[in-house]
Amino acid sequence: MAHFDTLDELERYEDELPEWMGMERFTSLESRYPWAGVARDVAEKQGFFHWELEFGHVFSAAGGFDLQLGNPPWVRPRWEEDSVLAELDPWFMLSEKPDAAEWRRRKSETLTSNQGIKDFLNDLASNTGMVAVMGSPTTYPLLEGTQPDLYRAFMCQVWDHASPRGLTGLIHPDTHFGGSSEKRIRAAAYRHLRVHGSFKNGANWAFEDLARKQEFGLHIYGPFAPIHFQHATNLFGAEVLPLSLNHDGSGEDPGMRHFDTWDVRPHRNRIITVDDETLAGWQKLTGETSAPLDETPLLHPLLQAEQKAIAALAEYTVRLSRYNPRITRGYDEANAKKGGLIRWATVTSRSLTEVILQGPHFVGATPFNKQPNVPCKTNRDWTSNDLTQLAANFIPRTNYVRAGDEENYCSAQDIWDGRRYTEYFRLAWRRMIPPSNERSLFAALVPPGPAHVNAVHSMALADNRMTALNAGFWAALPLDYLLRITGRSDLQTGEAPKLPAPAPDHPLAEPLLVRTLRLNALTLAYAPLWEELFHPAWPGYEDWANSHWPRLKPLAGHLNSSWDYGTPLRTEYERRAALVELDALVSVWLGITADQLVSIYRSRYPVLSDYESAMYFDAKGRKIAANHNTYGRGQSKQDYIELLAHLENPETTPPPAGYTAPFYKADREAEMRAAHAHFQARLDKEITAGRWTPLER
Repeated sequence: MAHFDTLDELERYEDELPEWMGMERFTSLESRYPWAGVARDVAEKQGFFHWELEFGHVFSAAGGFDLQLGNPPWVRPRWEEDSVLAELDPWFMLSEKPDAAEWRRRKSETLTSNQGIKDFLNDLASNTGMVAVMGSPTTYPLLEGTQPDLYRAFMCQVWDHASPRGLTGLIHPDTHFGGSSEKRIRAAAYRHLRVHGSFKNGANWAFEDLARKQEFGLHIYGPFAPIHFQHATNLFGAEVLPLSLNHDGSGEDPGMRHFDTWDVRPHRNRIITVDDETLAGWQKLTGETSAPLDETPLLHPLLQAEQKAIAALAEYTVRLSRYNPRITRGYDEANAKKGGLIRWATVTSRSLTEVILQGPHFVGATPFNKQPNVPCKTNRDWTSNDLTQLAANFIPRTNYVRAGDEENYCSAQDIWDGRRYTEYFRLAWRRMIPPSNERSLFAALVPPGPAHVNAVHSMALADNRMTALNAGFWAALPLDYLLRITGRSDLQTGEAPKLPAPAPDHPLAEPLLVRTLRLNALTLAYAPLWEELFHPAWPGYEDWANSHWPRLKPLAGHLNSSWDYGTPLRTEYERRAALVELDALVSVWLGITADQLVSIYRSRYPVLSDYESAMYFDAKGRKIAANHNTYGRGQSKQDYIELLAHLENPETTPPPAGYTAPFYKADREAEMRAAHAHFQARLDKEITAGRWTPLER
C-alpha cells in the first residue's frame, strides 16, 4: 500500500497513473455521487481551501500549527448593487443622486444581454453564499448573529488550526471588541489573546491606502486559557508595542501628542494587564454588571494612570438612574416635518416658546453659543454669539418654526407630572458624541420655553437643584472622558441614566452650583432659577479655587439673590477658568486624583491640548489663539502673529489692535492641579470634621 505524507505527493502519484485509470476513477465517483462533480466545480470556481486536507500531516502529527502569521482580508461581504452594475456600465457609479426611475431603466437595459445577467447572478450567488456560510451556526458558531466579516472568519479558523501550544499573530480590525452582537466572539478572543496592540493610521504611517482615522490591531493568540493579556492602545508606530513591553518604566509618561506630532515614545506604563479583575472594573463602568464578565467590551486606556482613573469611576456608585430623570427626545425631525408640526425657516422668534433648538445652539455650559446664519446652508453655517454683548432678553435665531396650529404643536410634546416638558428648566445635550473632537459631551441648562428636535435630548430631575447639579457634572471633563473610553457615540434615553450623578448634600455641591449657574444663566430667562438656588453664603465663602488666576474678579463677592446683567460669567477668560475648575471639582467628587486627571487630559484630549498650547488671554479677558478652530471672539490670523511679536519685544512692539496687555498664557495642567488641590483640601476638611462620610463619593 502506498503511503503519502502530503496531498502534493498524492496528486503526483495520481498524475503518473495511466490515463484510463484516472478517467475511470473520476467517472465512477461522479456517476455514483453527482454532488462530487458539483463540489469539485464549485471548489475550483470559488477558490475553497481545505486546510485539513492540504496539511493533513500537520494536523495528524502535531494537532495543528505551532506558528501562524497573517493579515486576513478586512472585508464585509455586502451586496453593493451599484458597484456590481458598474462593472457592466460605469454610469451606476459616476452618476450623482440619479432619479429612481432612470436607475431602474438603466438596470433593465444593462441586464438584457445573456452575459450581463449571468455575471450579475454569479456575483449575487457568490455574495449570498458567503454571507450564509459565515453566518452559519454550524460552520462559524461564534459569528452567529453578527455582521459577516472575513477577518472574523479567519480568527475562528486560526484558533481551530493551532496546535495545543501554538501561537498566532494576526493584523486585523478590532470591531468585535465592542457591540452587543459580538459577545461570543469577544469572549473567545479574550481567552486566546496574549498581547494586543491597538494602532491608528495617523498620517498614513502604516497603510497608504487606508483612512488616516482607521484603527486596527496586532493580535498574538495562544491556546484557549483564562483571561490574561497585555494591552496597549493609541499606537502610531510599529515599534512602540514591542519596545514598551520591554521598557524599564523610567522617564516621562507619553501622551497622544509630542512636539506637534503623534507621540511614539515607548513606555512600560503604556501596557495594561487585562484579566478578570480589569474586566470587572470595566463592567462596572459601563453599568452592564449582569452580563458574563468575558463579554465586557474592551476599553482603551492609554496609560496605567488612566486605568486607575477608570477604576475610580467604576467604584463611584451614585448613578443618574437613582433620581428617576425625566427625559424627552423632542420632535422627531423627519416625522414632525411630514406631520406638519414643524417646518424649515431660519428666523428670529418672538418668544422662547417658539424656539426649536438644534445641536449647534449650545456647547458645554453655554446655552446660547451660536445661531444660524440667514440663509443657513449647512450645519457649519452658524455664527458665535458675543456673550459680553448678549442682550438680557436674547432669543436665538432658529432653523425650525412651528408649522401648524399651536394646539397640535403643543400636544405632541411629552408631559411630565401634568406639564409639558418645555415648561421646565432642563439639562439639554447633543445626542452625538464625537470621539476625537476638542470635547465630546455638549450639554447646557436651557430655560422654560424652547422645544428641540431629536438630535438634542433634554431632561429634568425631581427639582431644579438636582437638574443644575447634574448640568455641572455634564460640563466637566470626567463624564466627557467616560463616554469616550466606553465608546458611546450616541447618548440616548437608555444610556444617559447610567452616568454618574451628584448627591445633593455633598460638601462640594455649593461650589459646583455657583460655577454652573454663572456659566449657564446668561439671560433674564434664568432669573427664577438663580433666585431659587442662590445661597446667601456664596458672597462671603465661595471664590476661585485656583489662587493663581491673574486679573480675575472675585467669583461670588458681588452676587446677590436677584439676577442682573453681571450675574453670569461673560468674558472668554473667566468662562474658561470656571470650566477648568469644574473639571477639577468633579474629579475630586468622583475620587480621581490630580495625576489621574492630568493623565486623562494628556491621553484623550490631544485636540484640546493642541488648541491650548498656543492660547492667551488679554487683561480684559479676550482670547487669542494660534489655531483657527479656537480663535477668540473677533480674532484674525494676523492678530496672533502680532501677539507673538509683542511678546518677544513688549517694550517696542504694541499688542494687536483691540487687545490690552498684559497677556496670560493658558496652562491647563497646572490650572487643574491647583484647583484640584483646593477642592480636595476642602473635601478632606469636611471628612475630618465628621460632617461627611465618603461611603458614596
